[in-house]
Amino acid sequence: MNMKRKTDTIMLKKILVEHKLDKINELSKATGINRTTLGAILSGKSQPSAEIMYKLIKALEIAPSEAGEIFFNPNLRNT
Repeated sequence: MNMKRKTDTIMLKKILVEHKLDKINELSKATGINRTTLGAILSGKSQPSAEIMYKLIKALEIAPSEAGEIFFNPNLRNT
């Protein structure tokens, strides 16, 4: 059975606020990721590539176990 995975944008946004990166421009500067790409990820319209996940994990100092919960959680929400 193929289980669809979706980024937990709520959890990701909480981490952004904790790091005082609540503006996409600030996050873009911290990660080197295009603002449009970040907007699509944070809105749940797009799944990040491995390279973008790595940049977010590094810039936000996300622990591996937490990163797994954020980026590889089963899509249990209907958003």
